[in-house]
Amino acid sequence: MTNTILVPFAAELPSGHILDAALAIASKLTSHVHATYIRPEPSAAMASLPDVIVAAGVTATTIEHESAAHAARAKQQFEEWRNRNGGMATPDEADQTWVGNWSERTGDIETVVTRFGRIADFIVLPRPSSDNAVTQRCFDAAVFGTGRPVLVVGAAPPPPDLTDHIMIAWNGSLEASRALFAAMPLLRRANRITLFTALNYDEQAVDLEDVAASLREREIRTPAVLFPTGEHSAGVALVDAAKEHGASLIVMGAYTHSRLRALFLGGVTRHLLAHAPVPLLMSH
Repeated sequence: MTNTILVPFAAELPSGHILDAALAIASKLTSHVHATYIRPEPSAAMASLPDVIVAAGVTATTIEHESAAHAARAKQQFEEWRNRNGGMATPDEADQTWVGNWSERTGDIETVVTRFGRIADFIVLPRPSSDNAVTQRCFDAAVFGTGRPVLVVGAAPPPPDLTDHIMIAWNGSLEASRALFAAMPLLRRANRITLFTALNYDEQAVDLEDVAASLREREIRTPAVLFPTGEHSAGVALVDAAKEHGASLIVMGAYTHSRLRALFLGGVTRHLLAHAPVPLLMSH
């Protein structure tokens, strides 16, 4: 079975270690890495510019030329990265090497990420940043618009082996369940698995023993179980546990409570997006 991994690019979207994180999945699962560059529609981009910028002589043609030049540079960097890491441009049935291809789409980032994210097995993104609206728009489209698992990557390089120690943040919620089952292909290849739980369960929640039994039935190793220590919040405790126990990946549901409430109260999702020491595999 071949997995598809969508990696969106745009002029304002940091690339950082995004491709390396996609490769960390592709090295474990037979995969096609789809790098998709999103170019703005020039007239729409013009409409969003401040008057002072327009008065300075910026035109739709200027925007189109600059976008094309940036896309060309990004494509060259992608191809160099693919060749350096042993990828292929087209699939070869006789060769199990991973495939990486490049495409360009025109439109707003939410529309493109939602459209192509819905037919991907994984989406790989940079962490959203409060000082970069494009990262937040891309994250929102992927998490809330696609229904697909999203690998969120910080500024640090991803671990050499994402599946070395997978930590599952479990609170019995629908979102946590979706994240858990989205991670199954990676969990099957994990050297260690830890269930971390800190939140109270409601009456419909699946408890830890049943989760462990479900993993065993799928021939996935029995997880260790961790509970928070001290008086820290769940988010702080999870970050501390990931550091202390050497997690390589955290699997978690995104925004178990309403997103608006999470923004006002801090929320586990918000804390992990800011402070997690390793990539996050998230699902809503």
